[in-house]
Amino acid sequence: MRRICIISLAVLICSFGSVAYSQTENTDKFQTLDRVIAVVGQNMIKESDLETSFLQQTSGKGIIENAFDVKCDLFESLLINKLMLHQAEIDSVIVTEEEVNREMDNRIKYMIRAYGSEAMLERQMKKSVAEIRELYKDLIRENIMISQTEQKLTGNISVTPQDVADFYNSIPKDSLPIVEEEYMFSQIVKLPKITDEEKEAVKERLNGYRDRILKGSKFSTLATLYSEDPGSSKKGGELGFFSRGEMVSEFENAAFALQDGEISPVIETQYGFHIIQMIERRGNQINCRHILLQPKVSDQQMMQAKAELDSIKQMIEQGKISFEDAVIEFSDDDSKINQGLIINPYNAGASFTKDAINETIGNLEKIDFAAMKEGEITNPVLFKSEAANAYRLIKVVKKTPSHKVNLTDDYGKVQESALSDKKLEIIKQWAEKRIAKTYIKIAPDYQNCDFKLNWLKK
Repeated sequence: MRRICIISLAVLICSFGSVAYSQTENTDKFQTLDRVIAVVGQNMIKESDLETSFLQQTSGKGIIENAFDVKCDLFESLLINKLMLHQAEIDSVIVTEEEVNREMDNRIKYMIRAYGSEAMLERQMKKSVAEIRELYKDLIRENIMISQTEQKLTGNISVTPQDVADFYNSIPKDSLPIVEEEYMFSQIVKLPKITDEEKEAVKERLNGYRDRILKGSKFSTLATLYSEDPGSSKKGGELGFFSRGEMVSEFENAAFALQDGEISPVIETQYGFHIIQMIERRGNQINCRHILLQPKVSDQQMMQAKAELDSIKQMIEQGKISFEDAVIEFSDDDSKINQGLIINPYNAGASFTKDAINETIGNLEKIDFAAMKEGEITNPVLFKSEAANAYRLIKVVKKTPSHKVNLTDDYGKVQESALSDKKLEIIKQWAEKRIAKTYIKIAPDYQNCDFKLNWLKK
């Protein structure tokens, strides 16, 4: 299973998240590791690329006894990466700026969530978000090209239940990996109530900006100066091209109704209040600018939200209402339509390892979930939702103890590994043919790796 996990990262191993994570602590070291250790077609692999992958893969695991073998596995993954990138270049794969910006936005949001705030991300990276975007723009473009090649090769591959069982049974029982303890959570979220006076004040400010724009001021300038959307304000409020279904419905309905250059009236969404300007329509996609203002919340309003959750928890503990019914009746979050389940953005499932909890849910460092029982509920916890600061109750829905992987409890994980293994075989067969036709040069000190493919063309 270990081999599969490493090699199946071929497309993702240079992802923005892992590179950024490692570089925060090793920037100075990497500056000296510029040696080219391989060339595939016209694409180079630098020693710093491999060191980044190795550090990300082994972080927190102490001394790695088989470090050279691990590096060789990762090196082969990088070689496969570059071979697929080379194929994408041969196939003239085109990646638009909109695709790059959309993926970059997703990565930046992930990193901000992982570090806790935009300021903390910039402090750790020692760069502004704008500089981070510029630094990783080409890497994101390459990853999209690699992903398109992989999709072309393996997009139609699937596995049957028998394939999954055969794959599981092929693994020696003493080699089955240990699954970490996992948790499932549900939540009741209370957003602080905003006064009508504060809402009107925000709408008045936005209408003032709108009047200035109609009289000749640049929308982009005002967005840079006043918008409270950190992702777009530095780009003059520009959001990039998007289709229906990518934004909240109130925003989309207003945006898609605009003509080129037209400015919307003030609209309200879960994120606050906006004015929108249409930039360009391209087929089923549009590109817009917006200015976002968020009503200010007082400490008293925050305490009222916390007090509401205290009362709700008391009602649940007294048996007056179930947690599930309380989710439906009281929660201010969209998760209420799914019984309040908190979704893990890593896998789109509802299970979290201990390490993943703080990386994805955040602000839970002081809660010892390992000591909590199934069904137990936390006190109100302060957190930052996508819309605003809020409080929530978190219930431990399920705890799965650490155990050896098995088909009953871990079918989804085994199925995913079986599918990865099948895709890997397809990629390996393709790679063997492409290697023979591709210029490949590997540094002498890395030619001692026990490669699974014939990179040395012996």
